[in-house]
Amino acid sequence: METIGIFEAKTHLPTVCDQVVASGQSITISRRGKPLVVISPVSPEKGDREGILTALKQWNAGKKESDEPDFPDVWVDRTSSGEHSPLED
Repeated sequence: METIGIFEAKTHLPTVCDQVVASGQSITISRRGKPLVVISPVSPEKGDREGILTALKQWNAGKKESDEPDFPDVWVDRTSSGEHSPLED
């Protein structure tokens, strides 16, 4: 893994990012010889917004119209202790 100084990274950030994307290799940014951060390319699964949207649509399709939201169950315990539920507003 290549290491560059923080000043060089700041000065040439767009070029550094292009280099990381083109090579697929991470670059370590250091200050006074001590590693600070690593710039690495985004893996395809992390940048897959279509996959997230598809999963959400499938989850919504599996829910029934009569299904209540999942989170009100949390307030069952809290309302028994006298707290006001924001869902009742």
